[in-house]
Amino acid sequence: MSRADIVMLATFLACVLLGLALGVLRDALRQRPAARIQQRLQGLLSESCDVSRQKILQELAQARAEARRRQRHQAMGSLGYYLNRLDTLGGRRGYRLLLVAAAAPLLGAVALMAFGWLPLNPWSIALALFAAPLLTAVAVYRKLLANFQLRFLDQLPEAMDSITRASQAGIPVTQSIRNVGAQFAAPLGPEFARMGHSLVLGNDIQNVMDEALLRIELPDFAFFAVCLALQRDTGGSLVEALGNLATIIRTRRDLRLKTRAMTAEGRLSGMILAALPFFIAGSLFLLSPDYVGVLFSSEAGQELLWLAAVMLALGVLSIQRIARLEV
Repeated sequence: MSRADIVMLATFLACVLLGLALGVLRDALRQRPAARIQQRLQGLLSESCDVSRQKILQELAQARAEARRRQRHQAMGSLGYYLNRLDTLGGRRGYRLLLVAAAAPLLGAVALMAFGWLPLNPWSIALALFAAPLLTAVAVYRKLLANFQLRFLDQLPEAMDSITRASQAGIPVTQSIRNVGAQFAAPLGPEFARMGHSLVLGNDIQNVMDEALLRIELPDFAFFAVCLALQRDTGGSLVEALGNLATIIRTRRDLRLKTRAMTAEGRLSGMILAALPFFIAGSLFLLSPDYVGVLFSSEAGQELLWLAAVMLALGVLSIQRIARLEV
């Protein structure tokens, strides 16, 4: 072997060893705590960026869908207004309850006519097929409205406290509204989320609050909207205004609960008096069907039943009106 071959072989071996040494050194540098932490941070940052981008795209899609639905309801006029209200009060559940409430008395009236227990005259047909479903649907709607108002007012002070703390930390009001929509449960959470989606599209906060007032229609929420409007137009401390308003709403809520406790006896008496005729009629029907069957089979008995139903409805409405105290 010549001297040139030896030099070439030695150079080759030196290059191989140098490459191995560089690989070992690179692996050792990567295994250092600082390098591992930096690598993990880069991975987390890329993942968080992807998650944030997906969240923003999802919010934009929801905002556009909400805007399209709002435009459809606005084009319907008065019907669209009530559809917006029903979406606010119960959503899909509210639609189902109203359909069941309207269909149940209608099917009951048809069954009574089929068995011959309902007289086939214009007055009874109009009351059974039109008035009864309409009154039942109105009663269910009023119940949904009362439940929505109670639950919304229970959550509203806590939502104002959340916005107050966010304002103290320097977070904008628009972002605070979106955070409340994401953190709170129904019914307050979805309404604030809807406002947040509208703000994402660049709508003015005053227009967004006006649309929310049409859906919610609560004086306490109207005070909240006025506070935001005044703070935007004139400046001042939003923290102090929302803190005072949250205190007032809590006081009104406590007073409302006291009035319900004071009128509980009257409301319970009304429910007992309303259920008592049905209980007595059912008991008599089980003990002596022929004795009670005259009311359903004869024309005079059917007229007496209608008169009793009207008088019972008037009595129940009178008791509810007397036992109701507005706060």
